[in-house]
Amino acid sequence: MKKIILILITTISFSSFAQNVAINGTGAAPVASAMLDIASTNSGFLTPRMTSAQRTAIAAPATGLLVYDTTLSAFLYFDGAIWRLMAYSGGWLLAGNTLVGTEFMGSINAQPVRFFSTNAERMRIIPTGEVVINSTTANAGDLFSVYSSNASWPINSYVTGAGNVSAGYFANTSSSTGAIGVLGTVAGGAGTAGVRGTGNTANGNGVTGVGQSATAFGLRGHNTDVNGTGAVISGDGAGATYLVTGGGAAITGADVGVWGRVTSATGTGGYFSGNAQGATNLVGGSGLSAVGTNFGVVGFSNSVVNGVLRAGGYFDTGSGQSFAYVGARTAANVVRKIEGNGTVNTVVKDLNNKQVVLSAPEAPENLFQDFGQGQLVNGKVHITIDPIFSKNIIVNQKHPLRVFVQLQGDCNGVFVSNETGTGFDVTELKSGSSNTKFTYFITANRADEILSDGSVSKYSEERFAPSMGAQKTEQKESKELNDNLEVDIKKTKDK
Repeated sequence: MKKIILILITTISFSSFAQNVAINGTGAAPVASAMLDIASTNSGFLTPRMTSAQRTAIAAPATGLLVYDTTLSAFLYFDGAIWRLMAYSGGWLLAGNTLVGTEFMGSINAQPVRFFSTNAERMRIIPTGEVVINSTTANAGDLFSVYSSNASWPINSYVTGAGNVSAGYFANTSSSTGAIGVLGTVAGGAGTAGVRGTGNTANGNGVTGVGQSATAFGLRGHNTDVNGTGAVISGDGAGATYLVTGGGAAITGADVGVWGRVTSATGTGGYFSGNAQGATNLVGGSGLSAVGTNFGVVGFSNSVVNGVLRAGGYFDTGSGQSFAYVGARTAANVVRKIEGNGTVNTVVKDLNNKQVVLSAPEAPENLFQDFGQGQLVNGKVHITIDPIFSKNIIVNQKHPLRVFVQLQGDCNGVFVSNETGTGFDVTELKSGSSNTKFTYFITANRADEILSDGSVSKYSEERFAPSMGAQKTEQKESKELNDNLEVDIKKTKDK
């Protein structure tokens, strides 16, 4: 033992000055601020080494106790409550680390990895792999969940530059028929949105959808409520309007609600079908094709102001060359079923079974006509007009009943007298007493009609009534929209 002590004394210079101790090979005094001053240029200070199990088994460790954990290959010290890793002892440095590729951040046991700021947890990685921000548990089925308060936007992304860049890209390669790229839901009130896009530039789109197959659609709106509307769209700064009973789509505009256009020379601008019917169109195309079980197209004019021209429908070949009002009411409050220029025609077949046209006669007044037959009895007979016909004509001094008789046998001839709204007399000339048969044709002015709003449609007053005329037309300017297709965005992303 004495030999060992002698060897230590001869190899180590040990100096003690008051309360300071120095261990070195030069005999230098300890620095004044150190209780123990160890100096060497060829050896180090070796702390106690132990496994994690041995470290945690230390009874009542003193605050500041330092050990080297051989299980973790790291220095740990006791801070009075828990064991903590020392900086530069396998930890991540504020100024960065030099990595070899095997390092990682996180836990090696089934405990969440938590991230704090202002001494509050902001994010955690759950042992099963879910990541959640501003909460301690992830929403069921989520791999990444973000929660926020009223004043926060949970997720935002921003891009700059002139390229075909995307602020977000979501790809779903699942073969499931219910696979979704982006799903947005909302539980708020009116005006809230599950997914909302805003176009802030001259050619920017709020939302663009591109379908790349016959059964893939660029945009689909669906409402599961029996009174729901699948899509509500508004433009021109107009507010949105929809039917209370629901519909496929509700489209509102200040100037134009819907515009449909096709680029094919034989295309149809828009198809509309009702009563669960399919689409039908002309082979050569048209502006609009509408199909229904009983009615293909229905038009209403809802004006209640008298003295204003209105109609349920207006049709024009362009520039008023051929026009027609349907279900109209003139500025003079006269009701028209059809008014337009040109002729009124029907189609029949000729001797070769080819279709030819018959034209309807026209008159300057609104006339009703009827035909009948009678027979003289001892040279006289009174003809009673059909009561339905009589009810709808007006007969007076200004509007006489016009009667034309065609005899069907020999007699002295006949004359007509006592014309009223209910009938007329036919008498043989020269006080004849024959029983000759005859046919007759009568015509009279249509009686005025009291309409449902109490106003009067004065058919009887019209003679060469002024035409409603063709409506003025205007050509709307249109431009082709140069969209960035989804495939272009994907190519940019893959670069």
